[in-house]
Amino acid sequence: MSPFRRLLAIARPHLRYFVGGLLAAGVASLFDLSIALALKKFIELGMASPDRAQQLLLELCWFILFIYGGKWFFSYQQTVLLSAGIFRLTMDLRGRLYNHLHALSLSFFDRQRTGQILSRMTNDVNVIQTSSPLFIEVIQGPVKGLVGLAWMFRLSPSLTLAALVAVPVMALVIARIAGKMRSLTSLLQMRLADLTALMEETISGMRIIKSFAAEDYEMDRFAQQNREGYRAAMKGAKRTAMLNPTVELVGAFGTIGILLYGGWQVSQNLLTWEELGQFVFLMTQVAGAARMIGRINVNYQTISAASQRIFDILDDHPEIVEPPDAVDPGRIRGDVAFENVSFRYATGNPALTNVTFRVNSGEVVALVGPSGAGKSTVASLIPRFYDPVEGRVLVDGRDVRTLQLAPLRRQIAIVPQETVLFATTIRENIAYGRRDATQEEIEAAAKAANAHDFILRTPEGYETVLGERGARLSQGQRQRLALARAILADPRILILDEATSSLDAESERLVQEALEKLMQGRTTFIIAHRLATITKADRILVLERGRLVEEGSFTELMSGDTLFRKLYEVQHRLADAGVADV
Repeated sequence: MSPFRRLLAIARPHLRYFVGGLLAAGVASLFDLSIALALKKFIELGMASPDRAQQLLLELCWFILFIYGGKWFFSYQQTVLLSAGIFRLTMDLRGRLYNHLHALSLSFFDRQRTGQILSRMTNDVNVIQTSSPLFIEVIQGPVKGLVGLAWMFRLSPSLTLAALVAVPVMALVIARIAGKMRSLTSLLQMRLADLTALMEETISGMRIIKSFAAEDYEMDRFAQQNREGYRAAMKGAKRTAMLNPTVELVGAFGTIGILLYGGWQVSQNLLTWEELGQFVFLMTQVAGAARMIGRINVNYQTISAASQRIFDILDDHPEIVEPPDAVDPGRIRGDVAFENVSFRYATGNPALTNVTFRVNSGEVVALVGPSGAGKSTVASLIPRFYDPVEGRVLVDGRDVRTLQLAPLRRQIAIVPQETVLFATTIRENIAYGRRDATQEEIEAAAKAANAHDFILRTPEGYETVLGERGARLSQGQRQRLALARAILADPRILILDEATSSLDAESERLVQEALEKLMQGRTTFIIAHRLATITKADRILVLERGRLVEEGSFTELMSGDTLFRKLYEVQHRLADAGVADV
């Protein structure tokens, strides 16, 4: 289906609002046309004898009051009902988009810029939300046009046929002007999406921008994209601006011709002045209806372009889906195995090649290797954020592709280097993985994570609302909240991704104490660049260029001529020289 028809399908549950609004718009159009009768009475009043003038004036006043009172009522109803329909439609559309985004796989977000996605949910949806004039004109244009033409034909068939000569010219003008509106709207929405993406990136990265004194560069970059958005908007505005004046100009020539021809008919007693006045008024109404029909096409192209960009997301299918016969894993032990696993990202570069290993429940395993070796990819395959292109990932001896995702992921906790906190209360952040947790359980988790004391020092304790991404807290405090969240979730598999790499000595000590409590009795994967932090791991897996090249305990790997030993000695020399790890 076309984007517009798909949009109408989503609007079907709210059909009563659209039908009611369109009916009200049709009746309001009839009241508009009724002004022609008032005009006839006004002309009769001017030509009436003095003894009838007072009666005709009173009739005219009551008639005008009736017309505009009725028009006010039905115009109000059309606006309220159509607005309700449109707002409900866009509410549903945003809901579908938001829910669908949560259903999509992480690979989708690897491909898309955050600002581009936000633009679809704001700019494109707003185009549809402001489209109520289209629905009004869809009914008012045809009603005014057809009823007006029928009335004109009743007054004078010959004048009506003469007036219709201008219709093909108007249709051609409207078609040419509206022809490129869809592509121009798509271009504008693309520019707005680029602008939104740039704003999102720069606001999120403001600390980096200021640290490199790059404000002028970013302002220049924004100004350039802002100008491109302006140019795209002006192209559409110029084309839209041509529509009404051009149609009116064509209509003016038609009106002049009708006045001359109608005046001749009056002189030949084929038509009265009252009828000619009515006819000219009706002709202007029909011309207005023609402009409405022209705007319908322009608005239709605009809405179709915005809708297509929305449906591009809704048509994107998640790559990670549960099979129909997926089973609930129940309470897992935490055994993890990789069998000949190979994986590559959308870029096509191999991230893992034929990786095989087995980790027993409760074992602490470190994943080490140079940057880009595949450590984070291994961690991402366990909760099935991605699927391997070859081989299998097993949890408790079962392929993760056969398990229900939510019960599996609820038993896997990830503590990343960059802690993600939400702009809610500290209590809600800790309880994010277990929203039914009691206050006592939340506080116990915070104490285990060495976070309870600093939480009590915040203005409202556990009810303190954090800033975006926890910006009001130090890195160490944010990390301890993330650990409290993981402790409360009580996972069977724990993934620590450089959880202490960016902390000062005191924060690292507090976080390390919490980590040791958290790791007890759980299968733990530690992704580490600082190799001195993993000396207590039960086993170390060494990756290089996506391959598992070495495996053993710290002592075993340090006793031979191994890649791990070379990496460790390089880091040790750098630490002695006071150089940061790389």
